Amino acid sequence: MSVGLLELLLVVAALGAGTLTEPLPLCLLAASVAIALRAVVVGCYPRTDRLLVRSWLRTFGIDREKILDVRVVAYSGFANRFSDSRVVSMVSLEVVGRRLPVELRFTADTPSRVRERAGLLREAVVRS
Repeated sequence: MSVGLLELLLVVAALGAGTLTEPLPLCLLAASVAIALRAVVVGCYPRTDRLLVRSWLRTFGIDREKILDVRVVAYSGFANRFSDSRVVSMVSLEVVGRRLPVELRFTADTPSRVRERAGLLREAVVRS
């Protein structure tokens, strides 16, 4: 979420009822702060033995030795009703023991940027 949208939510929260003691502006302010704080930590963090994945809703780890490949796939998520996008890509992880790949929807971006990030992630976690 962009900083501009967060600022807009803060302004709406502050001006909505004229005071932050009203329920609606207070809820909007709390939601804005929560989104801003979570946005700071969303991402993939390679550790010595695991890949730590912090998405918008949950945090989990995947053993590095179980990651077979890091791929670039067409984005498929809530924003496009889970159909394959032609202009947006995301990173997908092939993991031992999982029938379906682990799709990292928070990596959605242009195909060239996702390829670059996937290459860096592949170098960091896939062992030859």
